[in-house]
Amino acid sequence: MLGPLELPLFPSCYDCLSWSDDGELAIAAGEYIQILTPKNPAERSEHDSSQSPINNWHSARFRVNVFTNNEWPTIYPQNRDNFSLGAEQSLSNVVALAWSPPGLAKYRRCVLAVLTSNLLLSLYEPVGLQGKWTRVAILNDALRAHFEPSVKEDGMVLRKSNIRSFAWSSPLKIPAEKHTATSYSVLPAESRWGFYLLSVANDDNDVVVLRMHRLPTELGTPYEASVLSVNSFENTDGNYPKLQSSSILAEVLRSKAKILSMSWGPWFHAPAGDLKDSANGVLAVTHGTTLKVIHLDVHVLSQTRETSSEPQKRIEATSQDITPMFYEGLGGYHFTGPLAWLQTDDSHTVCLAAGTLAGLLLMKASKEPHEGINPNSGRVRLQQLLFYEGPENERETEPPRHIEPISAMLVAMDTESQAPVLYLATAGGFTAAVPFRDSDDEYPIYAVPWKDQLDDVRERYDFDRDLGGLAVARAWGMASCKGMIAAGITVHPGDMIEYRTAAEERLTIIISATDGSQPDEFDSQTVSDRSPEYLRQQREAALGYILHFEDNNDNRQPLSLSILYATACCTIIESKNEALLAQAHKVLVRLATITGVDLNDELSKCSTSKATIAPKSMEMLDGPGGQMFERCEICSAGIAWYSSEEAQCAAGHIFGMFDAALKASQKHIWLTVHPIIVRCSLTSLAIQDPASSKVCSSCGKEYLNEDSVEPSESDMSYTCRTLFDAFDTCVYCNGKYRV
Repeated sequence: MLGPLELPLFPSCYDCLSWSDDGELAIAAGEYIQILTPKNPAERSEHDSSQSPINNWHSARFRVNVFTNNEWPTIYPQNRDNFSLGAEQSLSNVVALAWSPPGLAKYRRCVLAVLTSNLLLSLYEPVGLQGKWTRVAILNDALRAHFEPSVKEDGMVLRKSNIRSFAWSSPLKIPAEKHTATSYSVLPAESRWGFYLLSVANDDNDVVVLRMHRLPTELGTPYEASVLSVNSFENTDGNYPKLQSSSILAEVLRSKAKILSMSWGPWFHAPAGDLKDSANGVLAVTHGTTLKVIHLDVHVLSQTRETSSEPQKRIEATSQDITPMFYEGLGGYHFTGPLAWLQTDDSHTVCLAAGTLAGLLLMKASKEPHEGINPNSGRVRLQQLLFYEGPENERETEPPRHIEPISAMLVAMDTESQAPVLYLATAGGFTAAVPFRDSDDEYPIYAVPWKDQLDDVRERYDFDRDLGGLAVARAWGMASCKGMIAAGITVHPGDMIEYRTAAEERLTIIISATDGSQPDEFDSQTVSDRSPEYLRQQREAALGYILHFEDNNDNRQPLSLSILYATACCTIIESKNEALLAQAHKVLVRLATITGVDLNDELSKCSTSKATIAPKSMEMLDGPGGQMFERCEICSAGIAWYSSEEAQCAAGHIFGMFDAALKASQKHIWLTVHPIIVRCSLTSLAIQDPASSKVCSSCGKEYLNEDSVEPSESDMSYTCRTLFDAFDTCVYCNGKYRV
């Protein structure tokens, strides 16, 4: 069983949980970030089921409040409008965190964004063979570089580069173009993963939309942030309307109003057939106590690529404030955040949920299939849900209002109804589930699926301390991943002042499915089909892409001859597809014509089932075109082709990898035992150096690491990066790579 988990830490902010698509659960704990990763079934079987559920997770912890002087320069006191004494003197604790959508980080994983109380937004990811979590970028530098040319005052530049809040958008995926040349084609990265947009709010109440991109080089900062649009909001009388507008308190509060919550809505693509690809989306933010809605119009443009790792498309964007169009009567509500959007691809409406003082406001607007939200087509319908301390009774007087703010809000897809459900919890222990309704019916309130588990934790704490039923549970955050929901709660005495030491700090992570059941394991497999027929089709799709590469890419650099030869040999060895064997024959004829090497043996076996290709002689290896063939790095002998998964040279040397420590030392290993996987599952080359490989984290297939290819081998380096740019996940199961 995966939970509940009891951790010796205390959260440092609301919404303290974030669960990545790769299964990594991040927890904000003061100066630290705790990362929990579920173990695979083989690792879980080694532990006794009666032990604590925490044994089913890998745990990593790292500090986020240690900055160098280059990362966070010394800031001397400015005037009171531009200088934040609290941020400068703080311990730089975590105040917000969120995983990016999958695909941005190396090996198409997720990168973790962490906002600390010194108003710096940093990106973290594991680096190196040991997987140590490291800060890889500080996004405040992108804001400073954008505003410095136009803002001359140093204090104002500081104010515009400080970040108060942020939010990731869902990936903006470009509809794929139709490929008519061949069936062996791979969608571009912009269609498979999309563009990554990040919105940030600075200390001057500017909402800046950044386009995030990972650079192909490993030198310097691996991430590039470019500014797409900027929207500025001035402090007006709309904030804190219940205060007397002419009072000193109202003036001070208006001047200090900040943007503290934001949430991205869905993307809407232009209809097919337009001359220019475009999409539009919406971003909701809370500015003080008011709600603002920003419309973003994105245009996708083609660009010439200098390297295969660069994107084929670039984007431009314009944005505007559409709050008056969205709804004119929002000024009478006191918004406190957080914000969330509910909708489905085929729904006619989209709903914005916003936390208010002691309640929740639901705003439902109609949407057009390609134009996005259309407030003019019909009045935006509002529904306010009020929070009460207990259930309503038959008496005329209603129960007391629950005034604690919403501390956690999450939208997750229900596995049974396949409809989004809004889950929320407050700092006072109030919980609710609100399912999405596309009709005009009002939204009901249901109990959250993990309500019984929360009550069990609170009652156990109450019983152990003899509190007489006065224990209070506080929710600090919720996160979801692949049909599971994690909720972080703490329990406290409700009738006394609590005294707590660091040794007594506890955070309980409740893990539940959307139907209320407690899952026994986390399914990290990307696909469920593991049949031999499916694996064969996946493998042949990769072989076909390589063999047909030059037929579909006339204007690009050709692939390496050694990889083309290895792919053709692999096709002869394992494939029964006549069309694929015919293409392999065509490639071998082309290689023989280019190099002048005698390949009659290979050509004669293109129609033979399970043929074996003998190793080349030393005369052929040292002759013209010999660099196309593989040779043993120990004795320089040729390597035979008898299997697509293992390799052995003419002298009998077998290559394999059996220990991570030996791999880290980057030594060649000559094994006399059976090898694991020694041929790359994509390029079909023999991996003779254990330090030059990477493996699939789901199925364990081994691949050549393109970063280990020497830059001097320009054709090999280009080919490896081109192929792994197209097949950036496992060709068998779509799993993510790991070193």
